[in-house]
Amino acid sequence: MISDEDRERVRAATDLVQLVQETVELRPRGQEFWGCCPFHGEKTPSFHIIPATQVWHCFGCGEGGDVFSYVMKRENLTFPDAIRYLADRAGIEIADDAPTARRGTKRTRIIDVCEETCAFYHTMLMRGKDGRGRTYFASRGLGSDICQRYRLGFAPGRGALVAHLSSKGFTPREMVDANVAIKRDRGNLADRFYERVMFPIFDEQGRCIAFGGRIMGAGEPKYLNTAETPVFHKKRNLYGFNWAKEHIVAANEAIVVEGYTDAIACWEAGIKNVVATLGTALTEHHVKTLTRFAKRIVYLFDGDAAGQRAAERAIQFVETGSVDLRCVILPDDLDPADFLRDRGGEKLRALLDAAEPLMDFVFRKLEDRSDVSTPGGRARALEDACRLIYPLRDSYMIDTYYMQIADRLGADVDMVRQSATKVFRQVAQEEQTAKTRERNRERAQRAVSDRRGEDARPVAPAPEAMDAWEGAPVEEEPYDYVPAEAQAAPASFAPTAPSQPAAPLTELERRSLAGERELVCLLASYPDSFRAFADRITEISWIDPRNETIAWAVLATPEGTPVPEVMSSVRSVCPEASKLVSAGTIDATSAHPTETNIEFLLDTLELYTIRRRMRAAQARLRTDRTLSAEERRDMTIKATQDAARVRELERAVEGVADPFRTLGS
Repeated sequence: MISDEDRERVRAATDLVQLVQETVELRPRGQEFWGCCPFHGEKTPSFHIIPATQVWHCFGCGEGGDVFSYVMKRENLTFPDAIRYLADRAGIEIADDAPTARRGTKRTRIIDVCEETCAFYHTMLMRGKDGRGRTYFASRGLGSDICQRYRLGFAPGRGALVAHLSSKGFTPREMVDANVAIKRDRGNLADRFYERVMFPIFDEQGRCIAFGGRIMGAGEPKYLNTAETPVFHKKRNLYGFNWAKEHIVAANEAIVVEGYTDAIACWEAGIKNVVATLGTALTEHHVKTLTRFAKRIVYLFDGDAAGQRAAERAIQFVETGSVDLRCVILPDDLDPADFLRDRGGEKLRALLDAAEPLMDFVFRKLEDRSDVSTPGGRARALEDACRLIYPLRDSYMIDTYYMQIADRLGADVDMVRQSATKVFRQVAQEEQTAKTRERNRERAQRAVSDRRGEDARPVAPAPEAMDAWEGAPVEEEPYDYVPAEAQAAPASFAPTAPSQPAAPLTELERRSLAGERELVCLLASYPDSFRAFADRITEISWIDPRNETIAWAVLATPEGTPVPEVMSSVRSVCPEASKLVSAGTIDATSAHPTETNIEFLLDTLELYTIRRRMRAAQARLRTDRTLSAEERRDMTIKATQDAARVRELERAVEGVADPFRTLGS
């Protein structure tokens, strides 16, 4: 049993912020740290940590607690094992008379199994009687020095590993949990990997946690990877990250390849900031891990058709974090290892330096695949483009993508938008059909198991071959003030008429709405301070008409009217006023005087108003064929004047904005 004293020693030795930052990108906001919750999918940060009290909470999923509850949820551990896990991490010896303490936690035992397995496989490669592994690696240009450097191995199979681990005192349960052994029908253990060359996979600390095995001749699957275990998650881990991490930091760039040998070939060629995916597509967790260390990620795809399809699938990560996401497609259907062997590291480095923004590459390929000069070719390209951007359908950049597609295909933006609506609906139906089919398949499997009197155990997934992968960049506004409360979806500010569904807000409209919240909150608290700015309020184009109603109701009261009476007048014209004027945070978080805050908000809202007006004018100039030359000239002059005013406003808000920047900036 773990004593209260040891538990508190472990708690005192663990900084919650540092622990969470191992897998989650956090940014400071005032006295707290905020990030996207690691326990449910989200793009808007709702997960926060209070360092002073060492507690965390997610407003999205409602989970929260201390450092122990966080580790229990992240690592799927019991409370005692969470204490032991953090004690190991902090290097603290704890007095624990539990049997697991004498043997180690489940996690540490699995790592011990993997480390011993790695040593066994490496011995079989370097000194075993079966020389096929040595022959295969030599044929790929991987000599004995490289095999030793990366601890490569050979799995002979036929129970050799199980016998070796048993002699070292590991139990059958531990071997199965580490996924280096499997149970046969009669309960006998067998090696999971056999007659394959082995690539050990290491965690960030350099400990072996899993394996990738490659067949040496014909057969399927070509690659067989360790299944999910308590210490290995292929959606989180990356091959070679333990070796590449410091080089990624030094270069401020991460290069991602598909295969183990591709990564090794890059390292040996002097390109050290390289990692590889692990038999699955690149995930959001991978991207978040890499963006902790670098702001530029280059996806190095094979030059074959599969590599180009992988580049297209990578679009779904185009807005994951503020990272410059690029891609390189190798020529002549070469993979990185072959390219390096044939043309050398300098040629590859030149390609990496000239990496193309992922979205530009994908849209350019649309033109190559279809003859957009014909109606049929244009229609096919348009459908393909809409399918590509389907994962980004809720993005605030969606109108920009529509414009890019329209410009590439010589189509009208409205036509692209209409086509996208139809295609998005079709893809959503296809996804729903696939999910229904999968659920029906699972029900059928359970029914068969029930009829046979078997336990309804989940069916283990088939081993996966190496797959392609995904990712990409996001552009930021020059100024990104979004108050904390504005990070939530603005559904409550939709028009109240039941027959008028709310249209999705663009990012610029969302920011404007956030500013409106802050403005009416200050207006209600300091009505007299705003009276001198009434003319400027007329320049605002309001997103929520209720906010405009509140603003003019406040200014309609006589100067010197007490705030309670002002609120009474406002509620008489807007029953929801009490709720709306309580949503602001700037008065509590800003260190500036109220007058500065007022001018800042008015500058910000005017800035957003002009930007929206400019975007509308640009769209009309592109698409409205009925405009006369004089109308176009007038609109261009107005746009030039607006651009000058935008620059003035950006300079005005920039020096004031920093204290109000949030995670969205």
